[in-house]
Amino acid sequence: MTVAHYDHAARRQLLLDALPALLPMQSAYHTGWVVLQLLGVISGLDSERAHIVRHVRALARERPIGSVYIAGSADCGLLSVLHEAFGADIAALDVRVADRSPVPLALCRQYAGAMGFAVALDVCDLGVPPDPAERRVDLVLSHSLLSFIAPAARAALVGSLAARLEVAGSLLLYQSVRAQHGAPLLAYSPEQVDSMVGASLAAQRTAARLPMLTEHELDGIVRAFCAAKITHAVASEDELLDSARAAGLSGVRCEPLSAQDMAGHRPATPESRYVKWMLQGWRAA
Repeated sequence: MTVAHYDHAARRQLLLDALPALLPMQSAYHTGWVVLQLLGVISGLDSERAHIVRHVRALARERPIGSVYIAGSADCGLLSVLHEAFGADIAALDVRVADRSPVPLALCRQYAGAMGFAVALDVCDLGVPPDPAERRVDLVLSHSLLSFIAPAARAALVGSLAARLEVAGSLLLYQSVRAQHGAPLLAYSPEQVDSMVGASLAAQRTAARLPMLTEHELDGIVRAFCAAKITHAVASEDELLDSARAAGLSGVRCEPLSAQDMAGHRPATPESRYVKWMLQGWRAA
């Protein structure tokens, strides 16, 4: 089977085609995440895609990558970033996507099948260390995962991700840091919910982007998403660095993504104040 080139329009169409099957799954967070992207209300990974592609390609130039473990997935976005980074060569990779929900994994299966490459899927608790007999990988890739993990459990999670690495394998993790946000638990205020609903309805009325949804259904989907999206703030980049070093990773570095490049980012939480950081480290032994 020939691997198709990455194409933004094709990914969008795949999400649109998947929506009718996604709605009955009753996964408020994942359904809302897809719907809000299709409406253009949130950016998803689009604002950071070029950064991640560049970082993955740089790692591949330093050391051959034959296996990748994607830890956590809201949809097929991170898998599509990997596809863009490697192009047709993704067919030669051993790619596994793991998440605690089967819903985003179903989207990953559809994406990989449509694009012409294989992917293994694993519904699991990412905080559980890998079995000693389990094959290690060259790259663990993750985006915003720590936001869904209570602070006390984050170091153990990073340790479990690091334990999946082959010697000299790399962890590449992207995470928002909300040092000035205030409350450590991030939830939508009633005003933010109304703002998100209003933006969604305006987008639907302007372009009729999702004709299969009535305004009443769209209103309910967005409100359910806002109720489901309760996350934990990461207070500083030092927390990221400390967790990676405690996991035994070497060459650890943590860098903010360019604020200028992120200027057009449409966050999933209105009025959130954050900087996205890239954390990278490799397993010495």
